[in-house]
Amino acid sequence: MQSVSNRPLIAARALRTTIKTVRHETEDARCLPASIVDKLIEAGLCRLTVPESLGGHEAEPLLGFDVYEELATADASVAWIAWNNALPGLLSRYLSNAVRAELFADTHRLFANSTRPSGRAVMRPGGFRVSGRWSLVSGCALADWIPLMCIVNTDEGKQRMLADGIPEMRMAYVQKGSYKILDTWHSGGLRGTGSHDIVVDDIFVPAELTFSLEDPDHIDRPLYRMPFAATLGAWCAAICLGIARAAIETLLELGCSKVTVDPGPGLRDRPAVQAMVASSTAALEAARLLLRDALGDLWKACSSGTPVSDIQRARMWGSIVHTAQTAKTTVTSMYEAAGASALYIDCSIEQAHRDIHAVLQHVVLQRFWLEQAGRVRLGLEPTHPLF
Repeated sequence: MQSVSNRPLIAARALRTTIKTVRHETEDARCLPASIVDKLIEAGLCRLTVPESLGGHEAEPLLGFDVYEELATADASVAWIAWNNALPGLLSRYLSNAVRAELFADTHRLFANSTRPSGRAVMRPGGFRVSGRWSLVSGCALADWIPLMCIVNTDEGKQRMLADGIPEMRMAYVQKGSYKILDTWHSGGLRGTGSHDIVVDDIFVPAELTFSLEDPDHIDRPLYRMPFAATLGAWCAAICLGIARAAIETLLELGCSKVTVDPGPGLRDRPAVQAMVASSTAALEAARLLLRDALGDLWKACSSGTPVSDIQRARMWGSIVHTAQTAKTTVTSMYEAAGASALYIDCSIEQAHRDIHAVLQHVVLQRFWLEQAGRVRLGLEPTHPLF
């Protein structure tokens, strides 16, 4: 009998062939096919961070890591949509028990989100009037609810300030049908994520459907004690690992099948290619082990109720950015070794090359996290509030 805790990973592995079969359909439509969305919902792969009491997996972080890596090996866009549904679950710690139950009780419900503070929430009795435009809202056409980051304004139109130069911000949940989707997602990488812009025009959101990252937690269990930005970063780096794995696997297949028209040895018989494959594989495996160890270290602390130290966070963020960059280097090496074959969309390395560069644009993989980690290593205080 299979362990209940491994069921999401088993389901992700079982989907690999199906996801790869519809890869071109996903790319052409710029969104996930309904058949894939249905299977993600059926397996609960978009509910890894939803409490068990509400029918979610409340999965340990290392299990989430493995699931997102596995899905990305088949198609990064599928992994991205599943991963993008993780944030609302993690941030549900800030919602009341009743509101959390209302939002997440339906196991077929999907979410998108935007943490870009490109909207405004004007204070009104009992809630806020929300307006704005948010870009890169992955999976917005699939979502039933979307939490959006807003800057809080007073009734007089002035920004509420928490401190000098720091405006008050709140996430507001808006329901499907209360926003307009603008068809803006014409992209290279992550093409199947449907990351369009959305526009909200002066809708009322009750106060209980909003929260601030400064609010107290309403769940005291290990998953919801995890630093959510670092957890998301680790899972995003896992997507990078899956993309790199797919590129390596494709190059190995080319090594056996590609017929060279140039004089000299074939692809797999070239010493330079042999050494590159060995070196790239070792570097990727080492980065993966480092990141999983750092993530596991945070999980042990949160499971025991021990506060996570700044050094642990520094190790975590250093591992996240290092792993993502190592994956990018690996994909680039496979792309170069594949030669002209990598130019064609029938070659998975072509998609991997686009996807890895798109994923690396996300805020949780940016260089400033290394700077924050370096500050801590040098005995200074971190300055980013989500470190």
